[in-house]
Amino acid sequence: MSREANAPAWPAGPVPAGAPLIRLEAIHKWFGSLHVLKGIDIDLAYGHVLVVIGTSGSGKSTLLRCIDMLEEPTSGHVWFKGRDITDVRVNLNEVRTHMGIVFQAFNLFPHRTALGNITLALEKVLHMPREQARERAMAELEHVGLAQKALSHPGQLSGGEQQRVAIARALAMRPDLILFDEVTSALDPKLVAEVLAVMKRLASEGTTMVVVTHEMGFAREVGTHVVFMDEGVIVEQGEPKAVFDNPAHERTRRFLSSVL
Repeated sequence: MSREANAPAWPAGPVPAGAPLIRLEAIHKWFGSLHVLKGIDIDLAYGHVLVVIGTSGSGKSTLLRCIDMLEEPTSGHVWFKGRDITDVRVNLNEVRTHMGIVFQAFNLFPHRTALGNITLALEKVLHMPREQARERAMAELEHVGLAQKALSHPGQLSGGEQQRVAIARALAMRPDLILFDEVTSALDPKLVAEVLAVMKRLASEGTTMVVVTHEMGFAREVGTHVVFMDEGVIVEQGEPKAVFDNPAHERTRRFLSSVL
């Protein structure tokens, strides 16, 4: 059954009292015979930072893509702001205006300036007047420290600057949640710090985030909750200090000893 284009509008109000912003219930994902996610359960409260760590191939990025339904779970439910977005009646395009996602690849339009990359969705998706879109885009470029690069094209920017433009683009939509998928892994080490600094600032401002990363220092310092995944399951989760300083499972200890 296809999703209905005229599905009810997404609720614009706050999260229902006592409900998590995001809840994943028994999420399974198969790609053919490959069982990538094996019964994932996660709650994320508004204003918290969930950091997902684990080895390559453990299902971290697939999990992130299931949250905003870029990959539809084979079974299970994703609840966002109190509503089951796996329901076929939900208009996912509307839902995604309330979620931002930033990928490892910057995905900027090379023929548009930094400013133009941000205003495009504001004008085309939110139907914002051009001047209002420019004003908001400039505010977000300033937020990530790139106001002076507003008229630069992606080819004129460093990798770190391009990733910060991608973050500004996500922020400009005023999402309830931002997903980050290994956003520093394609950067030279000297550029990683400037992107992580922006993400730390967002966390300090109360931005709700799910972050898939190999940056253990960031996970320990900024995360309010850490999830360690291996072979498609959550092996261990909890507050960063508990997971990093006193892991309960041998698989977690082996992973941390290999990356720290």
